[in-house]
Amino acid sequence: MNELKAIAEINEKIKSIGYTAENISLIATNAMLVARQAGINAVGFSVVAHELRMFSEKMAIAMKGLGGLIYQQVIATARKRHKVRNMGLLDKAGTYGELAQSRIAPACARSQADVDESSKLIASLLCGLRITMRRTGKQCATGLVIARSAHIEAAHGGVMTPVLRQIAQGVEDAVGKLVMRVSELEYD
Repeated sequence: MNELKAIAEINEKIKSIGYTAENISLIATNAMLVARQAGINAVGFSVVAHELRMFSEKMAIAMKGLGGLIYQQVIATARKRHKVRNMGLLDKAGTYGELAQSRIAPACARSQADVDESSKLIASLLCGLRITMRRTGKQCATGLVIARSAHIEAAHGGVMTPVLRQIAQGVEDAVGKLVMRVSELEYD
């Protein structure tokens, strides 16, 4: 049961990261609109906002992929638990005598092979999950650099500089939260 609880917790964190990515996309869209209002002075900010939007879309796609991996992990774990339970029942039936044990032995061997195969599948899925999380962590580092670039570009916003700085701070905070959540997920 602990495996399934851990998977459920990871899934909730993935959903939270997905929501944060959507929030970044909304903030970046707002930033693009404000940059357009600021005119030629905020062209750089507009480019950074567009890059942030692309980053958030990539993060949303990555989270959907992780969600798929989590789903596969849940299915594999549930199947393994079912096979382990069946193997326990076969072992119990084998205790009723030598004749029962001799007839059940091949089924027990098959069940053990199924459990071993399920364990290998779960380990493989977990490895894929870790690799994907490392890639996502690297994407987050890039997103943080882009978010910090928004502060630099906000300084050139002319009359809209205070608004652009406020938006840049909001973006940096949101990306910082995303980075923190992804790093928490990496170590789970």
